[in-house]
Amino acid sequence: MRREVQQEELLRVPVHMKLHYRFPAGAHYERFFKEMKETGRIMGVRCPECRRVLVPPRPVCGECFARTEEWVQVGPKGTVVAYTSICFSFIDLTTGKPRPIPYGAGLIQLDGAYSAINHILEEGDPGKLYIGMRVEAVLKEKREGNIGDILYFKGIEE
Repeated sequence: MRREVQQEELLRVPVHMKLHYRFPAGAHYERFFKEMKETGRIMGVRCPECRRVLVPPRPVCGECFARTEEWVQVGPKGTVVAYTSICFSFIDLTTGKPRPIPYGAGLIQLDGAYSAINHILEEGDPGKLYIGMRVEAVLKEKREGNIGDILYFKGIEE
């Protein structure tokens, strides 16, 4: 499934933005992060109507509008369904240090889940990333109860 990647000159557009962002996590995220912190398990919620497992968890299914209350374990392995290779550095909010470049980011559909989670990939080389790539979550040894408890998703051979 790999494809040849042609090297092209990047278009760089300097932009200065001032963004105000506030994200209220709510009870579902609180339980999601607490479970990961305490047990290292990644959890999703199953819709009682369509039976889809949603990760990250949400209180209501976006398809059926049914309340979700059944928690199920997913992953930690999954499949890359979309990705990008990022070639500019920024300060990683989980470490306070510049992220080495290039690095990968992707949507990972965890085993047992219907939806996908957006996260950092260990691999950043666009020639080595591909849709369908199998990955596994690498968790921090000492977890804090936030999305940074997943350090990244590493490629695996199965």
